[in-house]
Amino acid sequence: MTERTKATLLFTAYFSKTTDKVHKPLSLTEWNKFVRWQQTKNLSPEIFLSNESETILADWNDQGISKNRLLGLLERKAALGIALDKWSRAGVWIINRGDQDYPSKIKEKLKGLAPSIFFGIGNKELLQQHYAGVVGSRATDELDLEHSNQIGQKMVQQKYGIVSGGAKGVDEAAMLGALDAGGSSVGILADSLIKKSASSQYRKHIVSGKLVLMSPYNPEAGFNAGNAMSRNKLIYSMSDFSIVVKSDIKGGTWEGAKENLKNDWVPLWVFDSEEKGNREILKLGAKLLVDVSGISAESLKNPAKDSNQGTLFEKEPKPSMKGHKHAVNKEIGTSSTSECDLSKENNEHGTEFYELFLTQWRHLFKSGPVSKEMLCTRLGLTISQVEIWLEKALSVQSVSKQNEEDETWYSAITR
Repeated sequence: MTERTKATLLFTAYFSKTTDKVHKPLSLTEWNKFVRWQQTKNLSPEIFLSNESETILADWNDQGISKNRLLGLLERKAALGIALDKWSRAGVWIINRGDQDYPSKIKEKLKGLAPSIFFGIGNKELLQQHYAGVVGSRATDELDLEHSNQIGQKMVQQKYGIVSGGAKGVDEAAMLGALDAGGSSVGILADSLIKKSASSQYRKHIVSGKLVLMSPYNPEAGFNAGNAMSRNKLIYSMSDFSIVVKSDIKGGTWEGAKENLKNDWVPLWVFDSEEKGNREILKLGAKLLVDVSGISAESLKNPAKDSNQGTLFEKEPKPSMKGHKHAVNKEIGTSSTSECDLSKENNEHGTEFYELFLTQWRHLFKSGPVSKEMLCTRLGLTISQVEIWLEKALSVQSVSKQNEEDETWYSAITR
């Protein structure tokens, strides 16, 4: 551990309620302000480990951060020593924002929002690799866990690891999917770093060098909702792209997705689900991920404009339209025509395409409610074509319609 890291810890880290009661450690915003002042004076944090701190701070004048507070934080050297000894015996390493081991993607994307310190356990070399972010609710069913696990496996096959939050549910399933497939994972935790690193499911992977758990918070800290919300940006910024498997319209997954879309850190994909949170995130600008089995990491990393993984007419190559007719493959989800050819062939093959439309709808959405936009996005169709087929389906009672708030929803009727 460098002297700069020790100094940064003195100013920013929490050690115990007793030692932190009088002088509250600096927040990230406060630390950034203090660092900018140091830079104007050609100073570095480690200089404050000397006995000249009071002299060095002679011309420090800030109403929000008093000189006495800074000096009081520096007086916690004994508490720091005790903490470092305990953390070291638990296998914890500590890096600051200026260290070479610090995750470069997080620093590049978050800049001043990047944590001043990371605590971690495991192989630090994993911090510079390529990762897919996978996030989702703790409240999951078996299908959600299966999809999360499969995403982890598929990413490993394409030379990507998984970065997630280490929580039970989607996070844990995706990370273990990658690890069990021989790949690597990074868990960015909001609490209990030391405790979680000792769990049987993670310990063997840490020992093998395939897993690193890390946190910007005290390695012994308990759960805190604010910390859980704040660490979401770290998962997104460390990934090349991220996938939401399951989301409500509140909570950490929801807020993290909105924050990523607002800041455009990485491409965001939402797994197909009837969950209202998933549908709402799509409306905010995320892309739709249809099927895990054919998932392409490079397409997720570099999505084309208005692209989505999976459409009604995606699986066969697009044939030439000149000089011959082409038949529709009746297998669900396949066709020898493309979206752009659809209007040209609609008169001749309209009935066949309409039946395929209904079959694919029932297969993908079951009887759950969907909007016109969801049908367009999922099936790769234009709004005008969807409206034509919806009108026909309603007239023969193959589909029901209901109005909810300011939106109209449609449900396929199974017979």
